[in-house]
Amino acid sequence: MIRLILIILIAFVTLFCPAQIILPLALAPETPFTPEGKPLKGLIITLDAGHGGFSHQEGYSGSARGVKSRVVEQDLNMLVAAQLRHHLIAAGAKVYMTRWDDRKVTLGNTPRAEELGARTQIARQTASHLFLSLHHNAAGRPTADGVMILIYPKDSAGNDQPLERAFAAILREEIEKKVHHAEPFDAWSNEHPLVSALDIPSACVEFGFLTNPEFDAWVSKRGSHRAEAIGAYNAVVRMWQEHRAELEALRKKVYADIIADEDSPATQTIASPIESLAASLWVFPHPPQTSKEAQFIIAQYRQRVFSDSTFFLLRAGIEKTPDGWVLRGATNFALFSNTLEAILKTVGCVPLVNEMEELPSARLGLDCFGVTQIPMAIVWSEPVEDPAGAKGETQLLLGDCVYLLDATPDGAYYHIQGWDGYIGWVRSEAILRMDEKTFSEWADASRAVLIKDYLADDFRLPAGASLPLLSQDNATTAALRLPKSVRAIKGKQEVIVPLDVLRLPSQPRAGSLAAQAAAEYLTTPYVFAGKSAIGADCSGLTSVAWAAAGLALPRDARQQVIMGRMVAARWYMPPLQPGDLLFFFDHNTGKIYHVGISIGGKRYLHSSPPEVQVSSYDPADPLYDEFWTKNFAIARRPIP
Repeated sequence: MIRLILIILIAFVTLFCPAQIILPLALAPETPFTPEGKPLKGLIITLDAGHGGFSHQEGYSGSARGVKSRVVEQDLNMLVAAQLRHHLIAAGAKVYMTRWDDRKVTLGNTPRAEELGARTQIARQTASHLFLSLHHNAAGRPTADGVMILIYPKDSAGNDQPLERAFAAILREEIEKKVHHAEPFDAWSNEHPLVSALDIPSACVEFGFLTNPEFDAWVSKRGSHRAEAIGAYNAVVRMWQEHRAELEALRKKVYADIIADEDSPATQTIASPIESLAASLWVFPHPPQTSKEAQFIIAQYRQRVFSDSTFFLLRAGIEKTPDGWVLRGATNFALFSNTLEAILKTVGCVPLVNEMEELPSARLGLDCFGVTQIPMAIVWSEPVEDPAGAKGETQLLLGDCVYLLDATPDGAYYHIQGWDGYIGWVRSEAILRMDEKTFSEWADASRAVLIKDYLADDFRLPAGASLPLLSQDNATTAALRLPKSVRAIKGKQEVIVPLDVLRLPSQPRAGSLAAQAAAEYLTTPYVFAGKSAIGADCSGLTSVAWAAAGLALPRDARQQVIMGRMVAARWYMPPLQPGDLLFFFDHNTGKIYHVGISIGGKRYLHSSPPEVQVSSYDPADPLYDEFWTKNFAIARRPIP
């Protein structure tokens, strides 16, 4: 009986409530570990994620498996290495990796000695201060449960290496503070190729025994690799702080031939991102002399850097006056005008006054949102209709939401950005203006889509139009909401439409499936170009998440931004639905370069160093991220 009541209640909510009730994913609020300051500035270290490629490559021994979880050691090693790399870099170190995914370092059926030698060779080629190989252990005794450090504290001449002994002791002490263990193990001295091939401190860390049920249960929990990485990070910091002078001296001795020119004065100053960008846009040795030359730089920025003139507005002109330069125009993101100003000043357009207007214009007041209230309306590139039809940008359909940017002085045309992202001018009678609250109610409503034209008397409901679903009256018709009352339906704001001309909202929503798939990657390390559970970048995460929901997204953030419909902008950031994609600017250039996926409300998942994490654009949320909120560009819904 209770189950029947629940089914009836769910059906009632689905069919008769005007807004979609989609609950956010419940994920524990947690922020990633972030190093303080730059305690490792000057350190060079090589990290080796032990094993790799055993399941599909010949010539290398396999790794251990969890006694119950069956987790694979080589994957755990990669997770720890990728996570540790971010902490070390954030602290100022230069880090080199022997592998980035599930593979060997060498190609083909190479002997074990050659494979291990290729790993230590990377440390030699990069003149590293330290070499650290990351592993998980196995033993015939299932009760074995502790951290073990493998070293060979003799150099190639047979001399003792006290620094390597110190490194081993520090590693064990710091890692034991963070990982599950039950017994202590002294450093194990063995002439293993990973620790005997180099004359710098080298160590192989065995974080624990996968053959121990307690450690296996601990390490196989999602995110446990982060504790291992923090323990190793703390050890490296302590080693550098306590033995830096000795490590520097040893490195100069061991790699004298490689680093002979490191002490020579720098011959080249590292340019800032803006300086590099400006130099690529204006290659001449002299500053621009005329307005035409300066306008050329603006054109180059729009053509070569600007993300997409369809979605992002930059209407800019520059004039040279007796007093200097004046930059005028309009944009829907202040970042663009600020970047352009910085570029022009860098190439020599000084003094420069920036008079560009940021849209939406204050002239619109609070009613800077709208809904298309007529069956269809062409959007033009200029506030005038082109009889030849060559200046059309797109077309709005009945019920389409729009974001108002500006209006002509006579109010005849609105400058708008539509759901599809296109920006242009439309006749004002096509748009029903509204405030943010009314707009949000309309935009968040559960919607039905017309799959073919339908005439209500002589009022056209065009195919492709998306209208709020008020109710499904029976098995043959549904009631849809209209933006305004019209004569054809006797002054009502709803219209009854046959079901055979409609596509009703899907249950469950694909966006919820995508968000749930993304949540499975929580705590996965950020790896540029990655899209797997042992390392993913931002667009890799969103592409595999939406693939799980049945939609193939393009690979990069700058490509994914064209998918779906616009649901949020810099000046309008409502709670989002699970699966919505959030896009962010590179604050130096204005390019789209980062993407996250909403888990509902104002929280989103994204892969950003060091890991896949949850952030928020709500200042009251403990997970609020000011940097990403400041650089938020647009949000889009791939599938309504």
